Amino acid sequence: MKKKYGVAVAMAALAAVLAAGCGAKKAESAASSAESAASEVASKGESAASEGEKKPADFKAEDFKAGDDITAQAEAAAQMLAEKHEKLTVADGTYQVNVMLSGGSGRAKIASPTELTVKDGRATAKIVWSSDKYDYMEVEGIRFTPEIQNGHSVFMVPVTELDKPLAMVGDTTAMSTPHAIDYQLTFELQK
Repeated sequence: MKKKYGVAVAMAALAAVLAAGCGAKKAESAASSAESAASEVASKGESAASEGEKKPADFKAEDFKAGDDITAQAEAAAQMLAEKHEKLTVADGTYQVNVMLSGGSGRAKIASPTELTVKDGRATAKIVWSSDKYDYMEVEGIRFTPEIQNGHSVFMVPVTELDKPLAMVGDTTAMSTPHAIDYQLTFELQK
């Protein structure tokens, strides 16, 4: 992508020099057009590489299975967090919940609805990202690793409250260096 952007900038400079003989306004217009094209190439490259964006309809949480390892990891964390949080007032079982994601650049998506499992008032939820570039998530300082399935990062994380934004961190490797991004996820039971 840097190479394409560099070529476009060089073309802009060349167009400006060549157009200088045709008048300043034409040179300025040619340089502006070439610069705009270079910016568009760079923007498209960043969008394609940054988060591996897919439309929400392109993937559903039910199409992904959370393995035993990531499920056990999330259940253990839910028990660790039990001392800090009250039990949920939802009966034990598996529920479909809507998940609202806020924070970050807005390009990343997560599957909604998803599964929420409640055991003894402690909940875990399956999170399926639109990208396979998420290498960990953190909830209250506890780090969770994903399973990569069909171009998506799949996590199991503890959920300490329903209907309120919960702070979580997602680390993406889609950019030139990894970036830990702050998100808020809100889990709402479907009625």
